[in-house]
Amino acid sequence: MSNKRLLFIPVSSPEGIGEYMRSLLLAQSLKAELTDSLDIHFILNKHTSYAKDCPFEATLLEHSATKELDSVCDFIEQFKPDVVVFDCAGRAGHMKAAKKVGAKVIFISQHAKKRAKGLKLNRINLIDTHWVVQPDYCIEPLTWAESAKLDMFPMAPPRNVGPFVAFASCEQKRDVLNRYNLVPNDYFIVNAGSGGHSVNNLNCADVYFEAALKITKLTGLKGVVVFGPNYNKFIPKSNELICLTSLQNPVFLALMSDAKIALLSAGDTLLQAIAVHTPTVACAISKDQHSRLSSCEKTGVVFKADLNIDSIVSKVEQVVNDPFYDELINKYAQLENVHSFDVITQGVKSMLLGSHS
Repeated sequence: MSNKRLLFIPVSSPEGIGEYMRSLLLAQSLKAELTDSLDIHFILNKHTSYAKDCPFEATLLEHSATKELDSVCDFIEQFKPDVVVFDCAGRAGHMKAAKKVGAKVIFISQHAKKRAKGLKLNRINLIDTHWVVQPDYCIEPLTWAESAKLDMFPMAPPRNVGPFVAFASCEQKRDVLNRYNLVPNDYFIVNAGSGGHSVNNLNCADVYFEAALKITKLTGLKGVVVFGPNYNKFIPKSNELICLTSLQNPVFLALMSDAKIALLSAGDTLLQAIAVHTPTVACAISKDQHSRLSSCEKTGVVFKADLNIDSIVSKVEQVVNDPFYDELINKYAQLENVHSFDVITQGVKSMLLGSHS
């Protein structure tokens, strides 16, 4: 029997890395499970920081796939995938090309604006499964018009499946902690997204680093600062903090799950922190993060800070003090416990093996 072919087309822009990392983690998990019976290919923008490091076969474009309709359709026709995963990406023309070669089409969205793209009328009969990688509390319900479309036309209904998190094993956690000489619950982790975000001409990663210096002196906790792959300056040297350019997602999650507290942006990592039960102080560092942060703040386990050192340090100090911290940990038991990793991994596997779930 010939190998199954799986094609990933994530949003691929120089600013963002979350969709690519999600697709990469999914690809690695499926490859580990299906080994030699699976051929995986990515279509990426060659100007991104990660394109040349993709461990799978990849077609590199001058622009994002969205802007290169014909070349993407030509590749789909040539590759003849069994399943195509569009992660917050994909034009109707791409999906038509996929259906033309008999592929199953998966659309992954992560907020209401992207979800709406999966419900455009030019997607009728083109999407087989639409997963939304948000918990219910973090995304607004469908509009009346969207619900009406689903009632009237054969469209894939969006299904909220929670954050995409591959939980670290005890062995993975132990190895990572030993590597950096850390003790569970005796350190904090810091990350301002990809490292390329600036607000008011201040690089957000630099603001977070300065805040981390104050936090470690104030709390006595060791600090791990992950600057991000798009950080374009030299990583600072520090005796007080462990400063890293970037970490593979499983390593980052292993560190985050055993941290006492996290200081993050309001991107994908914020939902991951909630999933691994790590109390978090966060700032919205881009326009699309404000609503997500407000939604997550309602859980009672995420705390919003302004993007300045004093506000961040003050919030962290408030969170780590007992008995407030102990009460915070207890709140996790009341949160819904939905994580999309198994749902999506098993769903794609079923499609590849021919039983559409």
